[in-house]
Amino acid sequence: MATAPRRRRTAGGAGSTTTNSTDQAMSITASLLRTKEMMAHELDRVANLDSTINEDGALLNDAKEEHLGMGGTMKGARGVMKRLGRQDVRDAIILRCAIVFYWFAVVYVLWSRIKIPFLP
Repeated sequence: MATAPRRRRTAGGAGSTTTNSTDQAMSITASLLRTKEMMAHELDRVANLDSTINEDGALLNDAKEEHLGMGGTMKGARGVMKRLGRQDVRDAIILRCAIVFYWFAVVYVLWSRIKIPFLP
């Protein structure tokens, strides 16, 4: 007679399998809840990061527009500075000519009044 192999009974029997399955289900549920919380937290972080990036982009666009607006002002200021430089050179030439004319006038007066002998 062939006998069928006997199965060993676990200590808890059929009730132990149900408890083990319930514990596993509760563990999986807790793990899924933690995962859901982590994903919600990451979603909030990414949303804040997105709003920060948008605000920084708007700030950069404003700075770019202001910089482009100053381009005309800078060109105008550059032209004024060139004009002032030319005027400065012109004033220096006029001042030197005036000093030379002054000394010629002084020498002429001395020559005509005192008759300096070394001048013809």
